[in-house]
Amino acid sequence: MKRAISKVQVLFVAMAMAVSGVAAAETPDEALHKLMAGNQSFVAGNFANLEANSTPAVRQSLASGQHPYAIVLDCSDSRVAPEIIFDKGLGEIFVIRVAGNVVAPHQLGSIEYAIEHLGASLLVVLGHSKCGAVNATVGALKPGTCDVDAPEGNIGSLIESIAPAVERSCKTSPTDLLATSIDENVNLVAKRISKKSRIVEEAIFLGKLKMVKARYDLDDGVVKLLAE
Repeated sequence: MKRAISKVQVLFVAMAMAVSGVAAAETPDEALHKLMAGNQSFVAGNFANLEANSTPAVRQSLASGQHPYAIVLDCSDSRVAPEIIFDKGLGEIFVIRVAGNVVAPHQLGSIEYAIEHLGASLLVVLGHSKCGAVNATVGALKPGTCDVDAPEGNIGSLIESIAPAVERSCKTSPTDLLATSIDENVNLVAKRISKKSRIVEEAIFLGKLKMVKARYDLDDGVVKLLAE
């Protein structure tokens, strides 16, 4: 009888926290585990968490504030929606999307805001297979060279940001240039974040934040962490 009462009490508390919008703080490792477990659910076709955390009650509970535990810097590609591929609902992840998952002052400011003001403990730099922005940069290589000739204009600014990854990959892995460039772009973006953001650097140093690099596969739906 005592065991039954205990389970009921635990369930009641959990429901009360959900309705009130109260969320337990996540450590960086806990946040990463939740994201990767969510991706496994997505691959299996299970969206239980997304559905449970997208109800009117959850929406209302979050109206007064948000406390996402993870930040995802992602490509704008319509096939790579973080809330779907990680099976996450309202208030769980802070998403920054831009073609080619590149980073500039606006993206850095958004990341810093999520760390300092929202308490996020995980930052994921997420690239994906067959990325159109990276492929366009590969196509901008000057014939017979490893130098990218970025066009003028706003789209050209994206290619210019991705160019260092493509140029480096062209010199080291020319036979698998697109795939290598996609991963190298993620690596260089992560390095740029650390270099350009004192807030990110300090949070990592203090153990309050973990930054991981990952690639999403359009064919099988799996998010794979890249080696450090």
